[in-house]
Amino acid sequence: MKKHLLLTLAVAALSLAGPARSQESLKKLPSSKTAVRFAIGDIHGDYKSFVKLLGRLGLIDQELKWTGGKKELVQTGDIFDRGPGSRAAVELLMKLEGEAKKAGGEATTLIGNHEVMNLVGDLRYVDPREYTSFAADETAALRARKKASILALAKTSAGLLRSDYYAQVAGKVTAANFDTSFPPGFFAHREAFSLRGKIGAWLVTRNTVYLKDRNLFVHGGISPRVSGILPATINSSVKADLAAFLKATDQLEKLGVFDLSLGVHELFLMLANERAAGGVPHPKLAASFATLERVKNTSLLFATDGPFWYRGLALGDEKAFAPEVKKILGLQDVDRIVIGHTQPPSLRIQGRFANSVIMIDTGMNQQVYMGRASALMFQPDGKLQVFE
Repeated sequence: MKKHLLLTLAVAALSLAGPARSQESLKKLPSSKTAVRFAIGDIHGDYKSFVKLLGRLGLIDQELKWTGGKKELVQTGDIFDRGPGSRAAVELLMKLEGEAKKAGGEATTLIGNHEVMNLVGDLRYVDPREYTSFAADETAALRARKKASILALAKTSAGLLRSDYYAQVAGKVTAANFDTSFPPGFFAHREAFSLRGKIGAWLVTRNTVYLKDRNLFVHGGISPRVSGILPATINSSVKADLAAFLKATDQLEKLGVFDLSLGVHELFLMLANERAAGGVPHPKLAASFATLERVKNTSLLFATDGPFWYRGLALGDEKAFAPEVKKILGLQDVDRIVIGHTQPPSLRIQGRFANSVIMIDTGMNQQVYMGRASALMFQPDGKLQVFE
């Protein structure tokens, strides 16, 4: 395995002891040395590369058991989509969380925008082979029930709606194209990502940001708008909004008004049609509609400058944006922000803004991004090292 000290934009290899700290900041650091910590960025369904990397780092053995002892692993989200191995990757992370804890270590998984997308039904980037991985879990009864309920929506216009939204759906989803629109394993996949499913129930308990030793880990980044929100509040608000959103869609399904298998974009289209139709929503729908509209319009889940989608720390001009980055770091009371989501042009881990921002999405899914599997190592003395 290649290992080297973090490369800055100036291309020269430097020893990173971290940004200079004030005496006040130094007092806030733990009194004892921390364990070695590895941070890994976007996986995007490349299970094989992910497993090889964990093995080379000494965190798992050939039987995929945790061998990292008291070491720490932080994965910054985007486990899913674009590749066929997302299910295997997330199930491994779920397992390692418990094994690492028993060994005195930590395996922390954050959620990224693709976790949010899979939870709420935005499936634009799902590799078709992902559905195949769930095919054995999809019973004939589940598939028949879903087919009947979805086709019934198109025929009955759901009854409680004011608009003719389902007249449009009737032309999109028919008995003739149903199996093409919803391939084998599709409905088991959706069940797995629901609040009732093993994966969904686990994902909605994951944090959005993770603060450790004055390092803040987040998938997309911290924008100026979000910079004044403390990590604990970011985490709690996202969890609450995710749960509220999924419970509201569950309620619509129970009432026969919508099926999230149609996707979140169809859900938002239905809400837009209902607004355009005017009038007061049916009493059975009012609370769910209000929740969905609130989350859609105000939550960090979908905001372009929210922690899942923001790219300013990765793409902003370093000279012009440096004062704002300094302010963000100060408001969050951290020395460094570690982000995935956006790949450096070099497809290698890269420091920006005097290494106060570190980009760790190096395009692990090589078939899609032509990148590499890599990890950022935090040594107990504060130095950073890259493994690839």
